[in-house]
Amino acid sequence: MERELACEIVKDLLPLYVEGMVSDVSKKSVESHLEHCTECNEIYHDMAFGLEAETRHTEVQDVKRFLKKTKKMYLLYGLGGLSLIAILVCLIVDLAINKGITWSLITGIACLFADTLVYVLSTCKKNKGCIAMAVISIGTFCLLSAIQIATYYLMGTGTFWIFRYGLPILLLWLLVLWPPVLTGTFLKWNIWDCIALLMLLSIVGNYGTRLITGEYVWNDVLHMRGFAGNALGEVIGIIVFGMAGRIKKWRK
Repeated sequence: MERELACEIVKDLLPLYVEGMVSDVSKKSVESHLEHCTECNEIYHDMAFGLEAETRHTEVQDVKRFLKKTKKMYLLYGLGGLSLIAILVCLIVDLAINKGITWSLITGIACLFADTLVYVLSTCKKNKGCIAMAVISIGTFCLLSAIQIATYYLMGTGTFWIFRYGLPILLLWLLVLWPPVLTGTFLKWNIWDCIALLMLLSIVGNYGTRLITGEYVWNDVLHMRGFAGNALGEVIGIIVFGMAGRIKKWRK
């Protein structure tokens, strides 16, 4: 009866003993009991092995997370450093040759745009598509503005096209790109349905772009003129990706 009571007490103390959370007196008593009790000794080894395996798994996961975070950090810092060097070199060459800031403005905006997009794609975990599209929208506007300023005002070449062509076409294609991203993010559409929607809206984008640039007039939209070049590929894509989306839903 005494041994059974001692075993029950040791079994209660074993989790604390394995964690190293017992007093020295209790530790010596448990160790003394384990020397002659096979049953408690087996329970102790099982607990110790489980704790060791769990600790090893946790340590491995921590190391993997650290390495992944470090790799991402070096990638972002390296990309930022290279972009900064590229901007400085372009600026120095531009100042030396053109005695002012001209095409180096375009290079600088393009590098900042690319770095910001890479940073967002590397760090964002929630709503990555919407945040990336927001960066693309703002970055493209800034890049078009830099091209217009650099060519028309700083270089004195070209025409003032940004309000006539640049911004309308940009807004049109943003209206084409945003709906698939939003439906995929908030309505949880699968990737195939989102691509099919993008193909459908691209038809409108193609015709709209030609209308803005003056290549088409409104009457041409109502005829089959240019259908093969503007919509045939997209229609085939809608059918293919739409069927892929249906197959994926059926499998679920």
